[in-house]
This record gives sequence, structure tokens and C-alpha cells, in this order.
Amino acid sequence: MPRLRVTPELVDAGKRASDIVNLHLAFTKWDELKNKWIAFRLSDGGSDGVLYDTKQDAVKHQLHEMACAYVCYRGLAGGSTATEMGIFLQFSRDAYDAGFRLPDPDSRTGGPDVLMTAGQGDYYRKQLASAFVDYLNSHS
Repeated sequence: MPRLRVTPELVDAGKRASDIVNLHLAFTKWDELKNKWIAFRLSDGGSDGVLYDTKQDAVKHQLHEMACAYVCYRGLAGGSTATEMGIFLQFSRDAYDAGFRLPDPDSRTGGPDVLMTAGQGDYYRKQLASAFVDYLNSHS
């Protein structure tokens, strides 16, 4: 795997995505939120702000479905940090760059999900997490 770098763009994308996740958690009841899906733009971590009932709905409503990463709030019950979302976005970018084409608007499930193995998770955390925190601390 190539060496990963923390860039200002990745930090901003992670912050933006994390803010979106945490705002929905703060202002939406968990029972209404727990099965909703959200799409994040890989380019900047932004979202259209819509909570979708299914992944298929989230995929169908994106202008360019292959330019987004999709996540269900079920996995975000405790919220998220800028570092976690930056790692998620970078992993998703790398998956697309490696040829994965996951979103499928014609699939009932919206297409398969790619999950990090424990080894991949360790690699991304080792490569990005401490540098991400250092970057955030030095630029705040």
C-alpha cells in the first residue's frame, strides 16, 4: 500500500463530514435516525444533508453516485471525529481508485459495502490518525 499523507483538504473533509454526522445526532431523535443513510462527497466530505431511508435511495439521489461514500447511522451511534471521518473518506477514495464500484442505484440494497479488515484499519490508523491529530493541533 502507498504511504498515506494528511493534507489540509483531507482534514477539512474529515471535519466537514464529522460535523454533519454529529449535527444530525444532536438534532434528530435516535429512533428516527438509527436506520437512515447519508451520502458524503469524497471530494470534500460534504453532503446534500438529506437522511435517506435506504442506501438505494441515497445512491439514486446523488448527481454522481460514484463520487460519494455511503454510511448508515446504525454504525455512528456514538458520533464521529474528524479523524475517523477523514480515515473513512480516504479508505473510500482508495477503494474507488483500486477499481471498486460499490454504489448501484438499480440494486435493492444500493450495492455492496466495502469494509475495512482489521489489518487495513490498523494501517490507516497508523498512517493517518496521529498525523491527523498533530495537524489539527498545530492549526487550531
